[in-house]
Amino acid sequence: MVSFIYNLVNQGLDFKVVVLGILAYVIAMLFAIIGHELAHGYVAYWNGDLTAKFMGRLSLNPAKHFDWMGLGLMLLVGFGWAKPVPIDPRNFKKYKKGMVLTSLAGVTYNFIVAFLSALLLAIYTKVTGNLVFTEPNALYYFLIFINLLLQLSITFNLVLMAFNLLPIYPLDGFRVIETLAKPNNRYVNFMYKYGSYVMLGILLVSLFIGRFVPWLDILSMYLRLVQNSLIWIFDKIFGLALRWI
Repeated sequence: MVSFIYNLVNQGLDFKVVVLGILAYVIAMLFAIIGHELAHGYVAYWNGDLTAKFMGRLSLNPAKHFDWMGLGLMLLVGFGWAKPVPIDPRNFKKYKKGMVLTSLAGVTYNFIVAFLSALLLAIYTKVTGNLVFTEPNALYYFLIFINLLLQLSITFNLVLMAFNLLPIYPLDGFRVIETLAKPNNRYVNFMYKYGSYVMLGILLVSLFIGRFVPWLDILSMYLRLVQNSLIWIFDKIFGLALRWI
């Protein structure tokens, strides 16, 4: 959020636009994170596991889903995570099907929201392209807010999707590999033992060393690659050269 606010201020935008940008940032982030976790919970529920429902995690209350470290990173650097939804795979009607669908539910939600946000942004751009304001008014600020909200929604959802697809414990990508792998798989066993340290190491390199040695910031390069590739595809689908934050 810090760099985002700095970019808005650096563009010479007035105070109201900066405030609207912060509001759009928070709303887009909450929808991406909470929706991701609710998707896990509901798909698990549909596959026979009521654990998330019994523990109150099928809730729109943001506080029930926040992991404070993940939230802090999301606010500071634009990627992070939420508190994992409790799941008991023993309750699934079909174990592998239930695990794979539940694991992929969050990233699928993020992709769908990003796609729909890009569609709405394309429509917005087409409809408002010829509007001219002689001076700022309520409609002017409302349109700026919608534009920022849609762009940030695309960005957050694509980054959250890419991050959770990493095959590192305990992210969603790892859960898919774990489910489909044979018993006593070496990679799965390694991740159970050292996955948390691998993730911590990647985060530390990206957040600190990567600031001074950019080519070591593999995580940011990966997230940008996925994000920019999908944005390019969205642009081609909707036939518009959209402007991104």
